[in-house]
Amino acid sequence: MSHFIRIRTQMREREHLIQALRDLHYQFQEGQGLVVCGWQGNRETADVVVNTGSAYDIGFRRQAENYEVVADWWGVENNTRIRQQSFLEQVNQRYAYNLVKAQAYEQDLVVEEELELENGDVVLLLSERG
Repeated sequence: MSHFIRIRTQMREREHLIQALRDLHYQFQEGQGLVVCGWQGNRETADVVVNTGSAYDIGFRRQAENYEVVADWWGVENNTRIRQQSFLEQVNQRYAYNLVKAQAYEQDLVVEEELELENGDVVLLLSERG
């Protein structure tokens, strides 16, 4: 029996996903058909695979227009310090941050100020280039 759980995300852009993982200092591989390891040698495939430092991986794979996360969270949580909810929150937040900055750049806006609040939220003050 497989322990793998698949979680849909709103993430669409691979480059922002990759940058989010880099920003959060995760070690990962990217490619096609990469192996995500789980309980008792069970395997899934993904396009991006995060190395958790254990025998259990976290994968991101394209499903239609979005990425889904695939992992044996029981194994990840019992063999690492990574927790499903906080991992997903951090990656989603950093993904959104990188997406907003890229969209601001495309719209000819400049980040004037960046504040990180006590709760971890990030506030960006943008202005027109000029």
